[in-house]
Amino acid sequence: MGLFLYSSENSFQKALHQLRQASNKSFFQQAVLEEAAALLIEPNGLVKLFKYAHLLDEAGLFAGKPWENVKKLNPVLVRGTFHAGGTMAAAEALSELRILAIARGDYVHPEMSAFEATEFLTKVMALNLDLLLMRETEENRVMQLYKDKQASEILGFISDHCFSPLVFQSLYQEVDNLAVQRPIVTDKILKLIASAKRLAGGLEEKDSSLMHYEKAVYSPSELSESTSIEKYELILKASNDLVLIREAGQLRESMQKTGLVSPFHAIFLTYINKEKQDLLQSMLCLDETARKNIRLNQSFISKLIDTAVTIKTRRSVYGLIRLLQRDIFSKELMEELEKLMKVPLHKKINSRLTGVHKNQAVHRSLLVSEMISVLGQPLGIGQGFNPTCQSTRAISYWSQKEPVKLLNMFNEFLEHGKITIEFEGRTLSSDLLTQAPMDDEDNIDTVSLLLIPHLDSIYFEMLNAAKGRGQDPHKWINPAFHIKGIWNEFSDAFNDLEFIAKFRRYYHPLCNPTINEGLPQPAGIIIYSQSGQALGAHAVLIQRVGLDPKGCLRVYFYNPNNDSLQVWGNSIRTSVSDNGELEGESSLPFDDFLHCLYAFHFSN
Repeated sequence: MGLFLYSSENSFQKALHQLRQASNKSFFQQAVLEEAAALLIEPNGLVKLFKYAHLLDEAGLFAGKPWENVKKLNPVLVRGTFHAGGTMAAAEALSELRILAIARGDYVHPEMSAFEATEFLTKVMALNLDLLLMRETEENRVMQLYKDKQASEILGFISDHCFSPLVFQSLYQEVDNLAVQRPIVTDKILKLIASAKRLAGGLEEKDSSLMHYEKAVYSPSELSESTSIEKYELILKASNDLVLIREAGQLRESMQKTGLVSPFHAIFLTYINKEKQDLLQSMLCLDETARKNIRLNQSFISKLIDTAVTIKTRRSVYGLIRLLQRDIFSKELMEELEKLMKVPLHKKINSRLTGVHKNQAVHRSLLVSEMISVLGQPLGIGQGFNPTCQSTRAISYWSQKEPVKLLNMFNEFLEHGKITIEFEGRTLSSDLLTQAPMDDEDNIDTVSLLLIPHLDSIYFEMLNAAKGRGQDPHKWINPAFHIKGIWNEFSDAFNDLEFIAKFRRYYHPLCNPTINEGLPQPAGIIIYSQSGQALGAHAVLIQRVGLDPKGCLRVYFYNPNNDSLQVWGNSIRTSVSDNGELEGESSLPFDDFLHCLYAFHFSN
């Protein structure tokens, strides 16, 4: 007798068969919904359930239930039903899959045409774009919307299988919004591009923005357009220097325009690094600082590429381009990077990395490549959906103002498995404190993944020690936690009657023309929902203050949320482009920023 393999699909199929045979449907509907709920949380569960979508009406699954009459279904109610969870959410998912089958022509329904089904699903997706796109806003994090992954996955499945111009346009608008902010972690952008590429089959004419991003990911150069990833290096070997120089320029330009890196970039860079090092400048240099850095440190940079760049770590190629534009290649920095390439890893670090990448052989390239990105893109470091804005901000601060200190701290951490920071005469050591698990490990870089739980444990220990002093504890915490360079004076809106006047006095260029010399500096803001509800405090870095191209005075700041295009109530809308922002910066008009501000440091 053969071995019977149990699966949730078998169980669902059996329950559905029983329902189809039953004369009294109400006794068997619940069993089908329970099996569907179990199947939904399995890998490929939606694909399995979709195979039965055309049979659900005939079986009587929706008989006597709110989903029975397709003409009375209301797209506005879909979200609430998903949020109800359990068998209610499962029934909603099955109903959406049934309508998807109608829209695709897989199921001819007597009361709903394919056009009407597509129109219904388009409205559902339009009303739930925040779930479909799952933006990393502070509002989504606070409201824990990111935990509603099942609804997000169902909507994503529908969008992948049902073309809608509205959803297509929204996907590409989201890609534009995210890519311009140049995050280190680009996985979400790549998924959106892949989804839009599939949806593009419904377009009569391909949109120029579609081609712009598709080319960046799938065919960023002439040679890559005509071959596969597997054969690309053979093409490079057969090409003369003029062709390779042109290829290098096209690959560089693609990254410069989008911030995205394809496998072709990694293959090309590793090839010229071994065979044609004189072409490194053609691919990696955007300005004279970069050319100088390669010219003076070519053997070191070559070693860095050899250690760090693989197809799997390819996003660091863009980080390297930006790192070369920074005038920070001191002897001390290169010594710390050399140490990073060989520092022994503490057993706890190895164990943590194995949870991310089981192959220990790639751990070194992963660490070096991610640090290249952190140093090259300090404003691209993101907290994801984790409540870790303080620690994420600190990593960005060190990368910008104290890169050698950051490297030294990271190397010590890798070797000893702990971080130590002084606070008011006490040495706080993270190995003696509790580290909370991360809520979200998918949307953060590996340096942050390792450091932030330890930094957070120290931050919360400082917070406990500084409570009850009659002022915001960050007055004492920020200088200690950031270790060096924080201005000594502090004001918070709840304890300082001159708060607004002081911010104008110390941060307005007319009052303080040298304001930008000591920036960035930490600040605390209150985040508001779109309805104007205060969601809580959030940590940012004030990067600079200046006039935008239209002559409006703006505060440019680093927001640990990589998705910084947000509405904070009272029509205050943050900007990430077209108002003079540098890569990764957000900005607000001076008075709008002041409306959200509640704490800042200043120097007398």
